[in-house]
Amino acid sequence: MLGLNMVKPTLKDKVKAQLNNRKVAEILSFIGYPITKDFKFADNPSMSISKDGYIKDFGNSSFNGGDLFDYLQHTKNISLNEAVRYVADCLGVSYE
Repeated sequence: MLGLNMVKPTLKDKVKAQLNNRKVAEILSFIGYPITKDFKFADNPSMSISKDGYIKDFGNSSFNGGDLFDYLQHTKNISLNEAVRYVADCLGVSYE
C-alpha cells in the first residue's frame, strides 16, 4: 500500500526515467531519423538531443522542443498515450 505522500508512478514516468540522449537517439534512429554521434539530427543539424533526452530545435522548424513523447506527437500526429506506449514497447517496459 502506498503512503499518503507516495504517488504510484505512471507509465510515462516509468518510461521517462529510462530515457537519456543515447536511448532517445536509438529510438529515433530505429524509426528512421538518422542521428549523428554528437546527438544531432543528420538531416537537420540545428536539432539536437540533450543529455537528459530533451529534443531542441535551434532553427526554424515547427517543433520548438520537448521530450521524445512531444516529438513523436508532433511528427507522427499521434496522441500522448500512443507515444508513451510506443516508447514503452521500444524499451521493453510492461504496461499491462
